[in-house]
Parts: sequence; structure tokens; C-alpha cells
Amino acid sequence: MVIREPKIGLDSDLAKLVVLMFASSSLFGVTWSILAPYLRSLGFTAAEYGGLGALGLYFSLAVTLVSGWLSDRVGSRILILAGTLASSLSLVMLSTGHTYLIYASFCLSGLGMGAVHVAGIVLASRIVSESLVHSMSYTTASSMIGGGLGTLVGGWIPVILGRLAGLSMVESYRIVLLIAGILSPLPALLILPRVREVVRTGESETKKRDIEVRMPWGTLVRLLIINMIISLGAGMSIHIIDYYFVAKFKVTSRELGTVLGAQNTIMGATMLFMPTLSSRVGGPLRAYILVAAPSIPLIVAMTLTSSYTIAAALYIVRSILMNVANPLYQAFEMSLIPSEYRGRGASLISVAWQIPAGIGRYVGGHMMDRHIESPLLATSALYTLAFTLLAILFSDHVFTRKTPRS
Repeated sequence: MVIREPKIGLDSDLAKLVVLMFASSSLFGVTWSILAPYLRSLGFTAAEYGGLGALGLYFSLAVTLVSGWLSDRVGSRILILAGTLASSLSLVMLSTGHTYLIYASFCLSGLGMGAVHVAGIVLASRIVSESLVHSMSYTTASSMIGGGLGTLVGGWIPVILGRLAGLSMVESYRIVLLIAGILSPLPALLILPRVREVVRTGESETKKRDIEVRMPWGTLVRLLIINMIISLGAGMSIHIIDYYFVAKFKVTSRELGTVLGAQNTIMGATMLFMPTLSSRVGGPLRAYILVAAPSIPLIVAMTLTSSYTIAAALYIVRSILMNVANPLYQAFEMSLIPSEYRGRGASLISVAWQIPAGIGRYVGGHMMDRHIESPLLATSALYTLAFTLLAILFSDHVFTRKTPRS
């Protein structure tokens, strides 16, 4: 199968979705470098920070399965819009600084994430018929670049605002969160209605009735197991890495914004080359393993330095390697599921990710309070196990040249 370059002119649906992902991620990215120092300055411990993250993930589960079913039934665009509005309101609640509203904001943010994550993957898989690899890579790259630039700017805005207006850092954080919450729904409201969603049909009713028999459930179970291991490891340290940097190196949003912004921007730009890499090495899964596996020893190396600069550099390289090929892995997963059933498939995969990640955030936060390096070491061990299983359970895709179907 020859993978054709998709047409991404200014009027194409893919181009519109790329712009939407960039704009939305830029606005939400402004808050990423603020969250950990903001909550730490309010007195939240690492365990409480991890618990908040777990709370958000578990509320996300409440809508994940429903959003997948609705994506198949009524389309994914309305779910993305609803999730964006929920996430925006959560930022406004977070900006108040009140403990109960902060907990409520994480719950609401989780609901928004559950809707947007699944529906976003489904929409990206339904707008380009030429190649899943291209559509996943381009939309994810635009999100990463937008989020990176937003994080970079967002890390410095509170510092500059505090100096110009004579505000404390907490007050500056609250103002930025409030403004981001108000502005963040605008891209979805303006662009999303212009994006067409095409669900490929044509199967007979008999095929639709027999789809459960024909779905590769054994393969799906293997995917779920591997995702659960990776997500547990990610939740234990990577999902709360901002708190790790704040606790170990006493950094503020300025330093976090610079590191996280550089990481996401470089990662997003590099993602644009992943479709080419996939075709050259013989398939998205093979490319994913080749790129992501070398990131594991860098996690261990982070625990061996007392320099923020060195640790940050290792983290940036690690994150790029581990995540830059994610769209290839998502394309591989979606290629196993018929188009009209991808909402439910994406939901199951998302659930398998969210439950262990929530547990990991909670456990990792407690581990970090006791020994700050232990979550990173546990993550490296779990990642090693996951990649070993990936190579064994999907050896036919790893050792045989493959290309995903659309």
C-alpha cells in the first residue's frame, strides 16, 4: 500500500482541524506551567497534587465510554465543543483559589478531557481518507506546537505581570488562569462548525450485526494490557513531573514554562517527519518502538543529577523520544478498528489508559513525598516491561514491514 500525502490546502478539513488544535492548545498551554507552582504556593503537597490529578482522570472515565458511543452515533464535533466549554469553566473555578472549587475544577476538567480526547482522535481519523498516519501526525503536531508555545509564554506572563502590576506570584497565577478560561472556548466555537466529519459506511447490515465477531478482540486485549502498563508508569512520575521540578529544584513557572514549552514545540515540529519515518522503516509500530524505547535510560539519568539544567535537558530529550511517535501508535491502533466503530474502540483504549494513570498519580505523589526519585525509577521499570511485551505480543508488526489502513 502506498501512502499518499493528504491534501491540506487552506480550505481542507484537515487544515481547519490543524488550526483548531493549534489555537486551543496554545490557550490551554498557558496554564500548564502555572498549575504546579500555583497549587504548591497554596499549600498543596505532592500527594495532594497527585490526588487531584487522579481525581480528574477518574471523572474523565465517567464520560469516556459515553463519548465514544456518541462519537459513533451523532458525531464527534459536538462532544469536542462541550468538553472544551467544561475545561474552560474549570480554569475559571481554579483561579478562585478556594480549596473546594479547586477540587471541583479538577472534576470538571476531567469530564472535559474525557469528551475531547476520545472525540478528537475519532474526528482526526474521519477527515482524511488517504492516511491515518498523516492525519494523526499533523493534528497531534499542531497541538504539541501550540501547547508548547502557550506553555513557554504562560510561564513568563505571571512573572512579568507581577513585576509590572506589583502583584504576588499567586495573584498573577490567578489572573492568568481566569483570562485563559474565558478565552479558551473561542477557537472551538469559531472553527469546529466548519470541519466536516465523514463516517465511512457501506457495509451491509449483516456485516454490522456480525462486527463483534469480526473485531480482533484478542489483539485489542493485548493493546489494552500494554497501554495500562505504560499509563501506570507515566502517571507515577511524568504526569506530576512539574511538581518534581518544583520540589527538587525550587523552580517557578518561569523555569517550568521554558522547559515544557521547548519540549512541546520541538516535539510538535518533529512529529511532522514521523509519517516519512514510518514508511521508511516499514510501519508505524516499528517506528514507534525504534524512537521511543531509547527514552527509558534517560529517566534513570534524571535521578542522578542535582542540576536543574541537566535534569531539564534530559527530560526534554526523553519526552521528545517517548512521545513524538505517539501519533504512529494511535494510527496503528485505529487501523485495527473499522471507521464507524472507532469511537468505541478509542473509548476502551482511553479507559485502559486513564485508570492506571490515575492510580499512578496518586501512588507516585505519595512516593515522591517519601523519596523524591523513586517514582522515576519505578516508571523506567514499567516502561521497560511494556516495550518488551510490545515487541513480543506484536512481533508480526515489529519484525514484518506493515502499513496501516485508513
